[in-house]
Amino acid sequence: MPGFDSHGTFQKAANEYTKIQDAFPEVIRDPLLADMAVKEGDRILDLPCGTGDAIVRAAEIAGPTGHVLAIDISPSMIEEAKENAETAGVKNIDFVVEDMDKAQFDAAAYDIVVSANGPFFASDLKVFLTKMWDAVKPGGKLVLMTLGRNFLAPVSGVFLDLAQNKTDGLQVSTPWRITEDILFLRTVLEEVTHKQRVEIIHRDHVMDYKTADGGWNLLMGTAFRGYTLEMSPEHQAEIEAELKDWMQTNRQFTATCSFNHVIVTKDAA
Repeated sequence: MPGFDSHGTFQKAANEYTKIQDAFPEVIRDPLLADMAVKEGDRILDLPCGTGDAIVRAAEIAGPTGHVLAIDISPSMIEEAKENAETAGVKNIDFVVEDMDKAQFDAAAYDIVVSANGPFFASDLKVFLTKMWDAVKPGGKLVLMTLGRNFLAPVSGVFLDLAQNKTDGLQVSTPWRITEDILFLRTVLEEVTHKQRVEIIHRDHVMDYKTADGGWNLLMGTAFRGYTLEMSPEHQAEIEAELKDWMQTNRQFTATCSFNHVIVTKDAA
């Protein structure tokens, strides 16, 4: 999305992002794997793959007769994903560093095409979804996870208020707002998939980050990290201190993480 530096954001956020995946597998990895329902021998495309928490496990399930192509714009994210794959002993996965708008892959070649918490970073959502849908082979499926309206509430709202008060000219333009609206998302997907049945399920998860440090690290492992790229180190330190003080004062150590889960199955040939 114009104005949002996804490359710079996730280059810096990769380590914290990995820690979030490890601490809260029930929030992203497990529901995503359930939606994917991987079978032995499946060919899978994942864009953007992030640190590979879900896709490495999917590659394990697909087994040696299956294959995964995992793409992400951030070299740091890819390095974390490669380490995850090496630790798991997974070899049937190719990692590629590439901008999601420029990534190339075969059409009608994949049993599962997945994009978790990434479609909204595309410069043109419809073009991106069309490209992903074209990669699904007959009988295969497109699996998406997009952020819902309650993403990391209430701590995220307090962070943004502090950020704008401390940073001159800071524009709050969260990229995921484009896919929060379920009706809009369904309408775009029905157009892209030529009226295939679009299944959308909304899920909310309460994340218990336990401490003020945990709450700050949670924010810094997500796209909210991007706003710190526009701050001076001094202002970032002030915002961090004030946000942690707010969490301590209000005994606010949980956040709601909401997602829209999408599955579209392509008609068999």
